[in-house]
Amino acid sequence: MKKILCLLLSLVLIAASAVSCAQTDEESTDKGAVIPVYLTTEIYDFDPATAYTDDAATKILGMVYEGLYKFDKNGKVVPGIASDYKIKEDPESGLYELEIYLKETAWSDGRSVQAADFVYAIKRVLEPEFRGEAAAMLMEIKNARAVKAGDMSIDDLGVYDSDTKVIQIQFERKIDYEAFLAILASPMLYPVREDVVAKATDWSSNTSILVCNGPFVVRTFVPGKTLILERNIYYYRDIVNDKQDKYVKPYRLAINFAMTPDEQMAAFEEGKLAFISELPLSKRAEYKDQVKSRDTLTQHVYLFNTKKAPFDNPDVRRALSLAIDRQAIADKVVFATPSEGLITKGVFETTYKNKKQFRDVGGSLISSSADIATAKSLLSSAGVSGGDITITIRDNEVDVATADMVAAAWGQLGFNVSVRTLGFQEYKENEYDLVADLFKNAYAASDFDVIAVDLSMFSTDPFGNLASFALEFSGGALDLQSGNFEFTPGVTGFNSPEYNEIIEKAFEEIDAEKRAAILHDAEKMLLELAPVVPIFAYQDAYLVGDDLSGVKEAFYGYHHFEKAKLKDYHKYQETEPLETLAMEDLE
Repeated sequence: MKKILCLLLSLVLIAASAVSCAQTDEESTDKGAVIPVYLTTEIYDFDPATAYTDDAATKILGMVYEGLYKFDKNGKVVPGIASDYKIKEDPESGLYELEIYLKETAWSDGRSVQAADFVYAIKRVLEPEFRGEAAAMLMEIKNARAVKAGDMSIDDLGVYDSDTKVIQIQFERKIDYEAFLAILASPMLYPVREDVVAKATDWSSNTSILVCNGPFVVRTFVPGKTLILERNIYYYRDIVNDKQDKYVKPYRLAINFAMTPDEQMAAFEEGKLAFISELPLSKRAEYKDQVKSRDTLTQHVYLFNTKKAPFDNPDVRRALSLAIDRQAIADKVVFATPSEGLITKGVFETTYKNKKQFRDVGGSLISSSADIATAKSLLSSAGVSGGDITITIRDNEVDVATADMVAAAWGQLGFNVSVRTLGFQEYKENEYDLVADLFKNAYAASDFDVIAVDLSMFSTDPFGNLASFALEFSGGALDLQSGNFEFTPGVTGFNSPEYNEIIEKAFEEIDAEKRAAILHDAEKMLLELAPVVPIFAYQDAYLVGDDLSGVKEAFYGYHHFEKAKLKDYHKYQETEPLETLAMEDLE
């Protein structure tokens, strides 16, 4: 009898164990670590094709999207969603084609990432009515220039999805195909879904519309309150057989934007925050030797509206540039270096294999100190003795401090300088609650005298950033309704025949070394004409809490949290109260 009872008890225990093991990750109440972080200042635009004017956006978008290719921490191109590629050439018929094959992964709503999503992202940038500087990188694609000029239909563009997992990109001529893979690694060419973009003007500001294909998804976004990134359970995952955290360990990354930068720092010092990569200005000098830091591919620049006087005069623009003490501003920002040219470190002279940096070869083209005397002399020659200038900036500490220092410098030249800070505006469209990025809108509409932009390098090829200031490569939008199909310059309104010619010459040059030499000449010319004034290059500086491990650096200045582990994460505040408070404020 005892043997029978023991056997029955064993069977019960085995059955209970089997039931327990059969529980899926989805049924578990503990989905993993919720990591409190302060990754960056607030952003309002999650559209990769238009969010490139803000260093903060780079730090977020690289975590929620993944392209065909990406860069490792040294700038080498490695596969992203692409699994392989094949080159097809037939010179007799003029066929020069790159065929790219995709891995299996899915968007955050469960729909498979398809070749059509990448095709749409490329076509969107090259649509004649779309303003986007990324177009400058894509002009080697067959018919791209004619399409952007409005002379051909977008359907004539040499980009096709021949299968759900196959992309075909055709070119006008034989190119360096491996170099083009670096273009495809650009954050500006992350995939987006046509059905999603069609839902609303600012589609990327509403989490019920927005879908992501990276390791994280934007779970909660409430301007001025919170941003919560959540594990994308479809990221390369077999949802039937794989654990939820197979590819992405943390459940959530939570930012409380209701806290000031100083409060964020205090929370980190008290052990309530596990990671901080946006230190307040008040603490930067103190932590300068304690942070982990590195150069980034983004720098803070000022753009002049060259259609407005006195900014239509290159001598005035040069004078305003000369008056800026870049070293003093970099010292104030702390985690920055004075700009040496338009192109930052991290961009290659030719290709990654060459190893030479474009900036190292070109050297420093800009003085780090101010030259007020020469600036005044240039203004005198131009017949300008002063006037009113408004600097348009984003509302964050670095932009404000920089604008104040520039305003003081320009005040020495006799100008009356004011600073306009722009944030966000909430509105409703098609029954969606949306957020308009007022700074982005002012930028796109050229609604500024001078505007402060965080200019990220489009890729590791210098051509894109330099070419975007040339008329036919600017990516400017055409007004097709008016029937006027003439090219429009970029947001600065800058249009120099000499500069257009040198960029055209660089585009036509097929020898990589000769092309690089032409681009160095183009950079020098552009800085002389000065529609853009580089001020400082950003450095990524961050602190990691004792309980956090597994965070890796990414090339563009953001971080990989996919394998991050937070020890004893239950002791940290959960995100649900943060979400609840934010949502209650909206009601």
